Amino acid sequence: MTNKALLTESKIEFLDMETWERAEHFTFFQSLCTSRYGFTVQQDVTELFNYRKEQNLGSAKIRFSSILYYLATRAANEVPEFRTRIVEGKPAIYDVIHPAFTYIPKGRNLHANCLCRFGDNFNETAANIEVARQAADEKPTLTPAGGDKSNLFYFSVVNGVAFTSASNPWGNCNTDSVPRILFGHVTENETGRKIMPVAVEALHGLMDGKHFGEFFQKFDEMCKEPGDYL
Repeated sequence: MTNKALLTESKIEFLDMETWERAEHFTFFQSLCTSRYGFTVQQDVTELFNYRKEQNLGSAKIRFSSILYYLATRAANEVPEFRTRIVEGKPAIYDVIHPAFTYIPKGRNLHANCLCRFGDNFNETAANIEVARQAADEKPTLTPAGGDKSNLFYFSVVNGVAFTSASNPWGNCNTDSVPRILFGHVTENETGRKIMPVAVEALHGLMDGKHFGEFFQKFDEMCKEPGDYL
């Protein structure tokens, strides 16, 4: 029986191409060789670092990556276009999207893929993330149960690389429509602020630059006022 923490269930609604505002854009961009594109920002995470230290989240074995996954998932879920996917060749929108992420299991050098249920709050989601990591420690795999679903966000952390741009592997853009969100190495600038690169890729057929902007704005707000969200 699958642990509840690993169940990624969502309600889905298929969009009517006759009335969907984005129908023409979807058809246009999906006719191209690839419609994936993305943006990279240098995110200030100073307040997030300070909050984690003040709340002793680090000593409570809450990884910084778990905080990032939760906040980014929450921010992305608030933008409808980030919940829109291509399912069975048709555009559809989910009511909630769950985090999927890479993780290097104990005693291994290569990553496994994990996923978990997005909870009602940070503590619940962080606990679910840990359950997923423990499952990967016991049985590492690139294809966890539920990993073939599209009601996910794909996360990864690149330690040691303070990148200014990034790209991810993709499948066929007529079937692979899950946004990718990549976090890089945190550095300190000349004023002492902690800066972390964040790269996001998605399909242009499903969203425009303004929707990326909405996500980055929401994520930035959460990083600046973490106590309101964690």
